[in-house]
Amino acid sequence: MLWLTMNKHRPLDKTDQNILAVLQRDGRISNVMLARRVNLSPTPCMHRVRQLEEAGYITGYRAVLDPEALGLKVCAFVLIKLERNTRDQAEAFEAAIAAIPEASEYYSTAGTHDYMLKIYARDLRAYQQVINDKIAALPFINDVQSTIILSERRTGGGLYPPPPQT
Repeated sequence: MLWLTMNKHRPLDKTDQNILAVLQRDGRISNVMLARRVNLSPTPCMHRVRQLEEAGYITGYRAVLDPEALGLKVCAFVLIKLERNTRDQAEAFEAAIAAIPEASEYYSTAGTHDYMLKIYARDLRAYQQVINDKIAALPFINDVQSTIILSERRTGGGLYPPPPQT
């Protein structure tokens, strides 16, 4: 069967796309329910999911937490420019940011800044403390710019799998 030889270089077929779409919306769906939703029997459905995992299309499953329920009322995107974007500075910066629990996500970027962080904090005072004491205090930081999020309009929208090739 073709799906048993799936790898990242093989385009996804419509069934693979449907599996990915359903799992993005509900990663806790049972295999039996997933199979029904994508018009497969359970065993071939489970094989396809495993193949999608092994091929790297599915990289994990996780719970999505509500920051406000956890007392995190402030969320901000923070743009960082290093003094010199050298390998040593980038590695030192990434190690420092990995140790900051308030930085839930961080990305290396191209453009006017070198990194973008997503920071959660209890309130503005706690946010300012993270910026001043944990980020701007790093010796290789040239510029820090913050954008406070007023409200989230769309999160976790998922990725749209490419259409099947005909």
